[in-house]
This record gives sequence, structure tokens and C-alpha cells, in this order.
Amino acid sequence: MDGNKKVIQCKKYPITYTLVIKQVKNINMRISTKGEVIVSANPFVSLDKIDDFVSSKASWIAKHQKSMEERSHCTVFDENQLMLFGNSLKIKYMTGKYNHVSYDDKYLYVQYRTNSDPQKVIHQFIDKLCKDVFSDVAMLTCRSLSDYHIAYPQIKVRDMKSRWGSCTPAKQSITLNRKLIHYPLEFIEYVILHEFVHFIQPNHSKAFYHIIENYMPDYKKRMELVS
Repeated sequence: MDGNKKVIQCKKYPITYTLVIKQVKNINMRISTKGEVIVSANPFVSLDKIDDFVSSKASWIAKHQKSMEERSHCTVFDENQLMLFGNSLKIKYMTGKYNHVSYDDKYLYVQYRTNSDPQKVIHQFIDKLCKDVFSDVAMLTCRSLSDYHIAYPQIKVRDMKSRWGSCTPAKQSITLNRKLIHYPLEFIEYVILHEFVHFIQPNHSKAFYHIIENYMPDYKKRMELVS
């Protein structure tokens, strides 16, 4: 696979992109986790046609690069803010008679007893939310794959350093990274489907991704939601 970087000039601003020549049917474009524009095309497509394609996507590129830049400057969790389902929420603390956490599209409201640790209250809330959300998505995913007669597995949640999830067919279990809760629901759905399909195909073959694409045609876009 060869790659060469070239700069094209759009009407409003220059776009830098990495061109990768390989055997693909269409011109494909994605934004890397670092915000770089990656374009792939077969060797028979002219550079002018590729330039026109990239130029036509200028607004889309700008939008996604801005989103990734904002996300890169936002920690998933500290004492002042929490990233939940891809949204950065400011944390509002208040004391009360009991511990309780709720949220809307802007704030995470943390009520805690005076003798309680508010950070511990938040962690307990996150743990419960992970179990509830991941279980709900897993149940819906299992039902969607009913043609394959997959028995509903045990869903485990823990911190994972290098993977979003893992599947252990021999133990009929799926383990999911607790950090998933900080990212968009669409990405969580993809990861869970990915692990379920390993009960059908234990590898990452073409057949594996064919099943994923059949049930989630936009899975490649979902994969790009996490920087």
C-alpha cells in the first residue's frame, strides 16, 4: 500500500490529505483519530477527480475535524466535567439527604450526603449506568441476530487498557470496557455487535465483517466516532 501526501486548494481554505492507492471500487475518505484526512482510491482514478471529491466534502471535513479537536481537549472525567455518551457535561454538586445522580444535555447533577465522597457517588453511578445500558444494548443485539440462535451471554464490565471489548465463546461471555460509557451510543452499539458476531465468526475475516455490515451498514462511520 503506497501513500503520498498532497495539498489541494479549496475555495475557502487549503485541505491537506493523505492519498492511499489501493484496489478499491470507489473513492473513500475518512478522518483519522488525529484529525488527518485519509483518501483511498484505485490507481485508475485521476488526481483531478480525487481533488474534486475532496473539495466537495470540505464542509464535512471541517465539521469532523472541529469535533475531534474539541474532543481531544476534553478529558472523559475529572471533578468538574464528565464525558457521557460523547457529550461533555459540567458537574454541579449539591448536598442532600441521600446520594443521587441525574443528567441532562448540559449538566451532571450530583447530590450527596455530607458524610459521602461525591467522586465515589459518581463512580457508583457510572458503574450502574454501564451495566444498565450495556445490558439493554446487548439484549437488543442478541434479538437482532435471532437467525443465528445465539444464547444470551454473560455481560461483564471492567476497565480494559487496549481493547473496547472481548468475547469468550467457551465461557459464553462478553467483556466490555467501562470507558465505553463516555462515548457515543452508536459506537457502543457497534462494539457490542462486533463482540456478538464473534460467536458466529471467531476471526476478523471477510465473512465476519459481512455479517456486521448486514446488520449495521454504517459500522465504518461508527468506528470513526472515537478519537
